[in-house]
Amino acid sequence: MTHRFRILVVLALCFHFVGLFVLPQIPYLFSADTIELMKYSGHGAHIAVYHPAMYVLYLLPYPALIALYFFRNWGRYLLLAFICLTLFGTFFFGASVSGPPESFVSFAATLLDGAILALVFLAPLQQCFSTSISCSGTNARVP
Repeated sequence: MTHRFRILVVLALCFHFVGLFVLPQIPYLFSADTIELMKYSGHGAHIAVYHPAMYVLYLLPYPALIALYFFRNWGRYLLLAFICLTLFGTFFFGASVSGPPESFVSFAATLLDGAILALVFLAPLQQCFSTSISCSGTNARVP
């Protein structure tokens, strides 16, 4: 079970990485019309979505997922905070415009994040995040 969980964590980390760092560097994946429309992303926002401090929000899943890979308790709360901030932030971030590749990667990352959150807060993996049980070994089995 822990091996499969770690695979999910690595996949989520990869999808978040591709969505934030790779796709913006490959503009030919998007049509000219889509790129033009994406310029309006954030229109009507109640906060400055392109402020450098906002990028801290998009970096939250990286330390959270790395911590979850090593079964650190604080990682699950950091990932939960990221999901809640982005969920409720949609009311303040303005219009969201994305092309098909970005939508696919974002949707996959969100599904993986949801699966990971369900696993870390429910049995049997919930026990791995307590201080008395160590599941970080490669042969560790969760009852």
